[in-house]
Amino acid sequence: MKGADQCPRCASRKWISPQSEGIPPSGDFYAADVRVCMNCRTIWEPFDPADLLDPKHEPLGAFNHPCNNCAFRKGSPEQRDPEGFAKLRATLGWRGASFYCHKGVPVEPLSKDGFAYPKDAAGRPVQRKLRLCRGYLNQIGSFPMDRASPAATQAPVELWVDPIDEVHA
Repeated sequence: MKGADQCPRCASRKWISPQSEGIPPSGDFYAADVRVCMNCRTIWEPFDPADLLDPKHEPLGAFNHPCNNCAFRKGSPEQRDPEGFAKLRATLGWRGASFYCHKGVPVEPLSKDGFAYPKDAAGRPVQRKLRLCRGYLNQIGSFPMDRASPAATQAPVELWVDPIDEVHA
């Protein structure tokens, strides 16, 4: 993931904000503030590095609080479909899949989740380029998979490799 004000695809700092151009946000789009790269036309939702726990040492660390449009916030579009959100929650947790933040990730409307998260050749998320979602982290331990696991009271052997560890290795 590039810097907060760089295009996540080409790293260009030449972008426009539709709002700054007088274009009001669409009522059915998930975010009110987006950037459009003048170089490659990638769209992404920006973030403020000040919202990160430790931006100097952990640029891919989680935010202090869930985003204003986090899937785990009450009333989010994801939660308007209780059955679909329950299915998603059933896959997450200590022993399940992780959930990554969308801030700074290219918008990809035709993809499964609407974003072009970095993936390896096998289609797995490239964790060293992703930020875990703060809303997801706040709910660790309460996911169905967490509660159903016989080892639910024990910390897992290895949850996740912190990207900052790979940077300093």
